[in-house]
Amino acid sequence: MMRQLITLFTLLCGLAAAQAAGPTLTLHGHAPEAVTKSGVVNGQVELRQQGHEDTFDSRFAPLQQDGGFELVIPFSELPKNLDGLTLSVLAEGFDPLEEPLVFQDGAGLPEKMEVEFTPAVTTLNGVLDIFACCVLSWSVLTVMLPAFLLGAAITAFVPSQYLLRLLGPAAPKPLAYGAAIASGMVLSLCSCNVVPLFVSIWAGGAGIGPAFAFLYAGPAINLVSTAFTCRVIGTSIGVFRVLSVGVIALIVGLLMARIFGERKHDYAAANAPAGVLSMGPSGRTTASVLLLLLYLLVVGSFELGLKWALLLTLPAVLALVLVSAFGLGRDHVEMWARQTGSLLMKVIPILIPAVLLIGFIAQYVPLTATRWLGGAGSFTESLASGTFGAFMYFPILTEVPFVKAMLKVMGMGIGPGMALLLTAPGLSLPGMIIVVREIGWKRLSVYVASIVVLASLTGWFFGSEWGAYICNCQL
Repeated sequence: MMRQLITLFTLLCGLAAAQAAGPTLTLHGHAPEAVTKSGVVNGQVELRQQGHEDTFDSRFAPLQQDGGFELVIPFSELPKNLDGLTLSVLAEGFDPLEEPLVFQDGAGLPEKMEVEFTPAVTTLNGVLDIFACCVLSWSVLTVMLPAFLLGAAITAFVPSQYLLRLLGPAAPKPLAYGAAIASGMVLSLCSCNVVPLFVSIWAGGAGIGPAFAFLYAGPAINLVSTAFTCRVIGTSIGVFRVLSVGVIALIVGLLMARIFGERKHDYAAANAPAGVLSMGPSGRTTASVLLLLLYLLVVGSFELGLKWALLLTLPAVLALVLVSAFGLGRDHVEMWARQTGSLLMKVIPILIPAVLLIGFIAQYVPLTATRWLGGAGSFTESLASGTFGAFMYFPILTEVPFVKAMLKVMGMGIGPGMALLLTAPGLSLPGMIIVVREIGWKRLSVYVASIVVLASLTGWFFGSEWGAYICNCQL
């Protein structure tokens, strides 16, 4: 009885409040994107009266997660002259749309009106909308510049022959696999560029396990790509990707060695003398340069105010300049500059057009055309996404903005996205065509199938534990 009285009292209070406020006009509807039909969520709707902005204050309501909206305004706050009342949808990256409100003469004001919008994105605005918060922003420079300098410094000052010698059959297995997995930090390569180096170490007698671990990890654990992933998609996702690449490379290498057996060649090249190591700068100078750049890269990955950013980075930049000027020597600095320029020219001319193209595709290809690449995150979806990444060719770094667009715009699940991140850089159809001449179809089939299955399982596990993807700009 008491509960019924409380319920009745609540209803009466609500009715009294509604009567006191007077009748209201509720404008509701949806704003689906013109091509993909997914809801436009980063925006708001505005009710204004054209030509009377000085006498009628605009009213606003946010767009909901599904693109829906509801704007409520009391009749008493509406202008006496309803001419010019317009409802607009304002969303970042989309052309603003306006819909005039039409009221029937003599019918009185309705309590509800439904208004539908279909915002169309312009090519450039749509592309920048996807990547403005993540890729094409000044904050990325604080991560990417140290990453390029660090990758170039490793290439210039740490002889690649040292790593290649570690992969030989005479090397201890933990050392050989460790060098193979870490090689990507020294050799900034894509899935095609790594092939000539793989062929050379394969012909030079490298163990089958370390050789295949190198073939996968070489391009997949790239230093610049790792920093780019952390910045564009998310730090946790980037770190998990690096750890997963190492584990998958180790398992694949051990599996290939187990199935096909170790090669029984004993090449002298594997035990070549290390005299080349003395030609670089001193170990202390090299370590100082690498550690300072690594520090700048880590600090640059955090969102810091201008004061803290200058306080934490300026001393390191000054120290780097002093070490470079007095510790490296002119020849080494010039070599470093050439390697940096070479890395930039190898990446930037491909990356920027690819980013713009990927952004354009993500906005204009219908959502139904890409659903097979992934959804909520089942193993089947991760397997489909991983297989697509294995045969598709992604130049260095371009898999990152592609996955970003799929996650943010196309609705891909984080599990299939991770599977794509794990297979795209390390595998490609052009690379397979070149490699098969050296290793044969049997080895290639086992190698590719192992990586696809392991990457799909890893993505499926990560997606089930992580949940839905939320872009950093939406936090």
